[in-house]
Formats: sequence, C-alpha cells, structure tokens
Amino acid sequence: MNNFPKTLIDAYYNFKNAQFPEQKEHYKHLATSGQNPKVMVISCCDSRVDVNSILSFGTGELFVVRNVANLVPPFEMEGKHHGVSAAIEYAALNLKVEHIVILGHSKCGGVAAALDSSITVQT
Repeated sequence: MNNFPKTLIDAYYNFKNAQFPEQKEHYKHLATSGQNPKVMVISCCDSRVDVNSILSFGTGELFVVRNVANLVPPFEMEGKHHGVSAAIEYAALNLKVEHIVILGHSKCGGVAAALDSSITVQT
C-alpha cells in the first residue's frame, strides 16, 4: 500500500462528491438533531467485520463499539477497563438504546489469542 494516504484522500473525495450529496439532508438531520439509535453493537475491530453492512443499517442507526475480539471487560468502580463500560453506560442511560448486541465472527484472531495459553497477557 505505497499510496495509502492518496487512497485515503481519494476515498474521502469519493464520499464527499458521490455519496454525501445523495444523503445530504440525512446527514444534516443527524448533525442538527443528534443520534437516536435503538441498537448498540459491540463488535470486533477486525477489518473484515463491517457492522453496518452485515446488519444492513445506515448512518446514525447503530451505536457501535469495536475492539479486539468484541470484549466486554467486567465492570470495575476503580479498575482500568472503562472504555467499553463507559460506552454501554452512555448508550443505555443517554441514548436509551433498546438492544445491545455482541457481534462476533468466525476465526477471530483475538479470541484465538485469548485461548492460547502460551501468550502472556499483562494486566
């Protein structure tokens, strides 16, 4: 990927010039009214897992948190794992989502690493 920055810029301009104009009013509504998703999805950050495409949802319809192996660490008042729990709290209390879905996938490298006893995990 020698042209990664150019590829990224080209992708942005494609969105801006081709996709955005078709959905301009929808994006304007989201910007002015805020989000109101009914579903939160906790998904793996694997590049092959495109949550909106898999579930056929559009922009603004899902509240998505992605991490390695779609992990949900246990809640800890004084612990160090607050990213996912903060997102769940925000989704439930502020956005009032009605459903929380954990979306896993086959052959997940994160799950394989977690189950591999030869890998040392530092906490």
